[in-house]
Amino acid sequence: MTAAVVFAFAVADGLSPVAGAAPYEVLARQLPRLLVARLNDGGDRGIRFFPFLGPIDGQRSFLRLRELFDPHALAQIHKQDTRFLCDGLFQASGLHVRVMNAATLEVVLVLDLPFDPLRPLEALARLEYELLGALGWSGRPHAPLALTGEALGWFLVLKDTVLRREANLVDPATDPLRPARRCVELAGDDVDVQDAVLDLCAHTLRRGERRAEVAEVVQVLAPHITRPVAAIERAAAIAVAAGAESTAADTLLRAAHAAPERPDLVERAAAQLFRLGRLDELRDLVARARARGSVSSNALAQLAAAHDRSGDMNARDGLVEELRVLPDLPVPVARLVVSFLLEQERAAAAMEVLDRALLAEPENAMLHFETGRACLLLDDGDRAATALRRAIELGLPVTVSSQAQRFLRLSVVPGLWAGTQAVENAIVAGDTVGALAALHTMVRRTGPVAEAWVLLGIVRSRLAQGRRAERAFRRALHLDPQSAEAHNRLGVLLLSRGGVEAGHRHLERAHQLAPTDSGPLLHLAQACALLGRRAEAERHVIAAERAGAAPTLVEAVRRGFLQTRD
Repeated sequence: MTAAVVFAFAVADGLSPVAGAAPYEVLARQLPRLLVARLNDGGDRGIRFFPFLGPIDGQRSFLRLRELFDPHALAQIHKQDTRFLCDGLFQASGLHVRVMNAATLEVVLVLDLPFDPLRPLEALARLEYELLGALGWSGRPHAPLALTGEALGWFLVLKDTVLRREANLVDPATDPLRPARRCVELAGDDVDVQDAVLDLCAHTLRRGERRAEVAEVVQVLAPHITRPVAAIERAAAIAVAAGAESTAADTLLRAAHAAPERPDLVERAAAQLFRLGRLDELRDLVARARARGSVSSNALAQLAAAHDRSGDMNARDGLVEELRVLPDLPVPVARLVVSFLLEQERAAAAMEVLDRALLAEPENAMLHFETGRACLLLDDGDRAATALRRAIELGLPVTVSSQAQRFLRLSVVPGLWAGTQAVENAIVAGDTVGALAALHTMVRRTGPVAEAWVLLGIVRSRLAQGRRAERAFRRALHLDPQSAEAHNRLGVLLLSRGGVEAGHRHLERAHQLAPTDSGPLLHLAQACALLGRRAEAERHVIAAERAGAAPTLVEAVRRGFLQTRD
């Protein structure tokens, strides 16, 4: 049984709006709503607010009452069992309020109060006092809000806008965020204002509306929020959702400094700073956390990533060494440590980290993928193949799935991986003669396999031996017609020699065989552009972007479209 239901108040005809005050129809909802919040005293003491809703011009909205309901009709509206019903009426002479016994509909309290829309909280204090008495509850009325004048008026409008969003009603306002902006301008340091502004921003984003405007509001509001830390965190979360990345970083940074005992805040602030490339601030933040003894492995991993990005490999490797011996690394940190260890060709150390991580998450596809990579470096092809098959079976992100398939092919032929690495290292070093020698050595060990012929084609292409490169790629396809890499390389070679139709066919086949690989998609886009199929080319470029193609490559292909058009 609820203690009381407080209905939205009615507004008599003929009341004129007052400059600087909230409109009467807003006061009619927000004054009783504030009354309910005060009577519930920060919890739930069984007091309920009941706004009147109905269709207006075919849309569900708040209804404006012009007079009090008949008590019997009022009792039928709210059918839950309750002790008291309370409603009111704004009229020229002031505010008329009545409280009725819900069972008998007997009026147990009538109040006729002077009411000034510019000072509505004066009537609120009296209402709270009288209803406390009617309910038989002890206590004194709450202290009034710190807001006054125009700031209070806009605050009530803001709260009413939030109420409309909470009730999932259409907002007729052409600028629904205006109350938030005005409140921040007039009283941005007020905690109640901050909470209400964040409420409206959150509801607006939840509807998928006005993201850029929300970002602007949060950018102005966030510096005003100094306490509690939970409010600072909330502002940062809304900033991220609105796309205000820099505001989110600034706000999380303040939260981390305000709550040094919270390692998770340091982690989140560091991650946001890293995304924005603000590496000096990230290093300073984590250094302070380390000095306090409250740094987490996640934060140290972010610091290692920052050193890697800035090229300080000594500092990065020192952190990697510190992290790799920790017994309970979170899986994302373990993966980062493993990637750096594999870059240093420390596969045995990487395996130690991976074995511990797999005990924690045995079904993590990326851990199995990294295990496959490490085993290849250790020349353990059987274990590499087992790990890679498991990774593919569990489901890998599109950005690495084609790479996993290639590694699997390399792992099943003894000597193929090591030989391939020797050839590729020679190619990267520009040593084409050495690459050819490594190829001959590899073929003697592995026999005729498609991967070897693909590499031979690549080396021949580097030597500008186009016809010999073409024969190598075709030999690879004879050995393995499903080789996406051979189709891709042959397609690119044919395009460069003017064989656009034939090149397009091979690139289409490469894409069919490796649909998540961005390389064939970009090459296919170039072929389509040369064939005059620009819309199709653009679709392939967009797909390549989604598959993780480097932005510089995407931009280069798009520039090629323009040159082709010219």
